[in-house]
Amino acid sequence: MRVSKWQAIEAGRQRSPKKWAILLLSCALGAATINLLSYYSLPSLFLGIGDCTAAPSSSGSGTPPIASPWDDARHDRNAGYWNDEFLGAIATMQSVFWNDTYWPTTIQWIGAFMDTLLAASDRSLLDALNCSGNVSDSVTTTLRASEIKKYFHEIEAYYGDEDVIQIFDAAYDDAQWVVLEWLEAIKFISQYGDYAQSSLGQADVARFAHRAHIFYNIVQDQFDTSLCDGGINWNPALATYKNAVTNELFLASSIAMYLFYPGDSLSDPYPSPAYTNATNTTLPDLPALDAHDPLLLQNAVAEYQWFTTHNFTNAQGLIVDGFHITDNQTTCDERNEMVYTYNQGVLLSGLRGLWDATGEKSYLDDGHAFISTTINATGWNDRSSPAAHQWAGLGRNGIMEDYCDAPANCSQDNQIFKGIYFHHLGLFCEPLPTSTPLVAGLTKLATAELEASHSNKCASYLPWIEHNAHAALATRNDSGIFGGWWGASYVNKTQEAWPTWAPPKPSGSIDLWNEPWVLRQPPWKCQGRHECSESGRGGGGMDSNGKRMASLFAHRRMARRDVNDQGLGRTVETQASGLGVVKAASDFASRDGRHLEASP
Repeated sequence: MRVSKWQAIEAGRQRSPKKWAILLLSCALGAATINLLSYYSLPSLFLGIGDCTAAPSSSGSGTPPIASPWDDARHDRNAGYWNDEFLGAIATMQSVFWNDTYWPTTIQWIGAFMDTLLAASDRSLLDALNCSGNVSDSVTTTLRASEIKKYFHEIEAYYGDEDVIQIFDAAYDDAQWVVLEWLEAIKFISQYGDYAQSSLGQADVARFAHRAHIFYNIVQDQFDTSLCDGGINWNPALATYKNAVTNELFLASSIAMYLFYPGDSLSDPYPSPAYTNATNTTLPDLPALDAHDPLLLQNAVAEYQWFTTHNFTNAQGLIVDGFHITDNQTTCDERNEMVYTYNQGVLLSGLRGLWDATGEKSYLDDGHAFISTTINATGWNDRSSPAAHQWAGLGRNGIMEDYCDAPANCSQDNQIFKGIYFHHLGLFCEPLPTSTPLVAGLTKLATAELEASHSNKCASYLPWIEHNAHAALATRNDSGIFGGWWGASYVNKTQEAWPTWAPPKPSGSIDLWNEPWVLRQPPWKCQGRHECSESGRGGGGMDSNGKRMASLFAHRRMARRDVNDQGLGRTVETQASGLGVVKAASDFASRDGRHLEASP
């Protein structure tokens, strides 16, 4: 039972730290080619890059200065501690919010990300198990293997209950969360097959790949050079908005498809057999797409080149939300200065994938620069406590925040953003392969010097990650559910709204995620310019897609009314965000190879 699992973890924490301070290390998992029937043959994926020895540890851009207020926070917990907290966060998310087939209180795109996070968590659990069974005393090897299978069966269950009809006709960013979701599940299947020589999930690869193909096909040809010289529009039912997350997702989904998609020969274009009856829409056949199609790499390269040449960063180096196009213009000339945490992270996994595919070191350099900018924007590098207490761009006191956290006016969407950041940070910081390529015959190897440099920089982020994970853990209630404003615990405030701590939003910003009524006003409202259509792309007119958009607005208006009263409080989204940062602490501590005992 899930409750028994939680109790086991709690019991483990009460034991002598010397008994459970066991080093968890990242592992080399060379996934063997899984022979599947028909077209579906997984590439040989080297998914757990590295080996079961610790990466070298050194100071770097993520490590605070000597005189920093955070000196006493360094290396204060070991990998065993973080592993136990990671296990507890997953157990709580699934025991409290999962109903055996889906998370009923969330919305579709967030459900896709949560399923991605669950698959990534299974990969992390498998990494620890594969390293000679290095697990903490609170969990036996047998129980760990059982947990891995249980969570994978929940991923399988979600495949059947995912609301693919709704998300298929939603905005272009939504579709790409689904692509990444099922590719992450395929990565787990490949990794598990190599570890256990098991058929677990092999029969699912074909359908998982087909769903990823269907949803990638939605955006595959949407890179439009007629407006803003390129990029993908956010939502065809609204006025053109080339925003950061849709384009970062196109980078991430394109390169992930290039690396991990095993191919799909099916021509069925429908996300569900019920799609035609539900929407009164007939779709053309789905074009075939081979594994490692060069077009996928071309899409990723073109997207990042466009992104870096179109002024998406503010004076601080943080990524802003996006661009509108004024009347009679074709260039991106109206920038929305709003800054969100997830916009700083999604591109990181894409940059890592571009390095794997091309070997170009500049992609890694750019990723580390984005990470350093984000860390600095939390106040982590401030040398005095008074300075660190001030808003630094994306937080204070070294703790990541979104603008909506302190005033407790976050929408359901915004509550998941910090978890998304830490998930993509973790993907970027997986060790570089030096002897066995990620995909045989396709991807590149790193020199020993480059791998050491990358690992050292990533290790330097660990104290900051732990600082945020501790802050997130401090927001849990008696049921173990995380709160959304991690910084509240650091300044000894409760999870209640705290208007005096609310930072002013950037000049020239529109906070569309927390003020969704703006989507019914210019410059968002579709007025027929630049080929937008209020019927969207679903083909069903206002009776179908229009009603879905109206429902979306109604949902978000309700959320806004609720949060104006008392905030949304602790939700499945805040739990998943907490899981994201604690998982990152566990993964990075394992790679760092720390055996330090917890304080008695």
